[in-house]
Amino acid sequence: MTQDDIKAMAVKLSMLVDSFETRGDKVVQQNAQAAETIRMAAQSVSQVAQQVSASAVEEFRQAAGATLSHGLREPFAQAEKHLESAMLDVRNAAADLQQRISSAGRVHTATAWKAFIACAVGGLLVIGAAAYTVMHAHTELSNAAWTSQINAAIAAGNLAPCADGGICARVDGKRWVRLDPPQDPRH
Repeated sequence: MTQDDIKAMAVKLSMLVDSFETRGDKVVQQNAQAAETIRMAAQSVSQVAQQVSASAVEEFRQAAGATLSHGLREPFAQAEKHLESAMLDVRNAAADLQQRISSAGRVHTATAWKAFIACAVGGLLVIGAAAYTVMHAHTELSNAAWTSQINAAIAAGNLAPCADGGICARVDGKRWVRLDPPQDPRH
């Protein structure tokens, strides 16, 4: 895995997290719109209830003389029906708002968990890539140090044939190190 691959994965992870945040913002906006719709519906219901009440009172006044013989049951029943209808509308709107809020909460929680998991996976990938890079750099530094010692032995003229064949170099002025692999006598 190269550093470009890691960078590409980090960019994709960033885009995924942005997508989750955008979805969360949309859910919040939808909730705000739903709350505003409920508020307007409640205000409308309140106005209807006031109008019905005012209308009912006026109807009661006008019809009081004419309806005394028939009783006041019909106007009361009509007013009661209007009030029950208005209350049912308010209850339905409140239940719908509660359902939307609950649904948005679940979606928002799921989105937050997905973003957390994506960030954790991305972090692990970055840590793995960094560990690989450090190990590779360490190996390269060891090879560079070894090559530096060999080059110093060559420059100092500390080269000689090995006892079993091949070329050996004196390293650190003390020990002899074989520069080429020993030849297998069978080959």
